[in-house]
Amino acid sequence: MKNLLFPIILLLAAISGTLQAQSATDENDMQDFARRFMAAYNRGDHEALREMYLDDAVRIGQEGREIKGADNIAAYFADQFRQNNATLFMRQLSVNWSDREYTWVAKGTCEVYGKANVYDIPVHFTVGYANAMIKKDGQWKIARSVHYPLEHADPRVAANIEMYTTVWDRIVNGRELQLFNEDHFAEDVIMHAEPENIIGIEAMAGYYKALLSAFSDIEFTINNIFGEGDQLVKHWTFRGTHTGDFFGIPATGNKVEISGSTIVRMSPHGKIAEERDFMDNMALLSQLGVVSAPGNVAVVDGLYQSFAKGDVPAVLAVMDAGIVWNEAEGFPYADQNPYNGPEAVLNGVFARIGAEWEYWNLTDIQLHDMSNNQVLATLRYNARHKTTGKEINSQTAHLWTLKDGRIVAFQQFTDTKQAVEAVR
Repeated sequence: MKNLLFPIILLLAAISGTLQAQSATDENDMQDFARRFMAAYNRGDHEALREMYLDDAVRIGQEGREIKGADNIAAYFADQFRQNNATLFMRQLSVNWSDREYTWVAKGTCEVYGKANVYDIPVHFTVGYANAMIKKDGQWKIARSVHYPLEHADPRVAANIEMYTTVWDRIVNGRELQLFNEDHFAEDVIMHAEPENIIGIEAMAGYYKALLSAFSDIEFTINNIFGEGDQLVKHWTFRGTHTGDFFGIPATGNKVEISGSTIVRMSPHGKIAEERDFMDNMALLSQLGVVSAPGNVAVVDGLYQSFAKGDVPAVLAVMDAGIVWNEAEGFPYADQNPYNGPEAVLNGVFARIGAEWEYWNLTDIQLHDMSNNQVLATLRYNARHKTTGKEINSQTAHLWTLKDGRIVAFQQFTDTKQAVEAVR
């Protein structure tokens, strides 16, 4: 799922540290810092942004989500840059020294405009910020950050936003389905869906009852919301564990995290009248294991290419730390099945092949995308044993299982008789 909104920084804080005294130079540095931050964001340079935070910095988004550590903050920005195409414009309105906090505090607004990479939806919103800074090794860095929404100038829009965010927080996170009533929803409310729209309060309540019963550990966050007239647009993130029937998909126990956007129409009386969600349904089905992630074949193909080059570190790099590797029953290296973790695979399989065989080539490789995040490879082994001089040319299949772009399981199928006779 591609996010609609684009995080910004920022930043409010009670912090501790060693600071130098207030000076005009420091104030100028704060202005320069804002310009450099804006430039790094607009060129999509998450590494440069990482260097602008203390190692133990904390970023708190307007929705209350807290990210700890400069590495995690940088990863957050990197994810946003992959998903969105946006421009940040910062207006730093004041830079003041806080004797109470013993730090500089810079305040202003951030304007973000651009388009989401999915659905090409235009975005334009403004938030307020305050930065608390510490100078370390002669460089100013962010110690703690918060950004927050600015109240809409139109009181009717502001009221709509307040009601809307409160109601959906209570319905999804609090499971208060009784809030599907005429106080909050228009009688003929429409939720656009496939294969047909959901119309009416009762139908909408039924849909969400089924949805919420399918997941536990639910965390629903409205990351940002803005509006004009009777229209609202929100960017949201849904997290949960699939522990119940999800519209015909039995419980998998898988954790899901999906982000999307919703265009909303409010009635003249401030009730929710119409909603249209935009999200990556294939990403959700992939996380549930119903369909495979689109990049799985590329991951496995890259592994075989690295293997052909003899680049074993690159092969190991795409393996999950908890990979479970099984050689075919009766194969010479099945004696230590299962191999748990990349190091076990390296020492128990790869190192033994390198030590005992003059060459071990994989040929005629064909990759087949399977369901449940699996990839089937059909190929042949061509190899010669160092001690016996015997060769093998065996038809083989590899079944790879992936999760989040990393290999979590491997199963080999091959002509074990050829291999066993070659080593004798």
